[in-house]
Amino acid sequence: MRLSELTTDQATNVLCEVSPYIINIMTDEELMAELQAAVDFGESNTLAEKIAIGAGKIAKIVPILLKKRKSDLFGVLAAINGKSVDEIAKQNIIKTMAQVRDVAKDKELLDFFRSCTVTEENE
Repeated sequence: MRLSELTTDQATNVLCEVSPYIINIMTDEELMAELQAAVDFGESNTLAEKIAIGAGKIAKIVPILLKKRKSDLFGVLAAINGKSVDEIAKQNIIKTMAQVRDVAKDKELLDFFRSCTVTEENE
């Protein structure tokens, strides 16, 4: 579910619930370093080489999220989808991956937390 699909009352509850999890994820230095590290595809790289470079980047990020930040990730998914963390942990992996994709594509949710981070850094 996307933030924009919720009522104001539902969205405020979800934002309050996901905030600690999002902050844990966003302040993970190892994860942020991997996300901020530029991917240099270079001009001479073929499509296959670019795919291999991108896969390598994903291979570094996914273990951080799924091992180190799994409880935070499950907490975010649970709050947004109106489920318990236990339900998220026990559901089909395909459903979980789709929910992760939905969160990653939720521009309003991501913009909200980015704006909070920028504000804190500027103060």
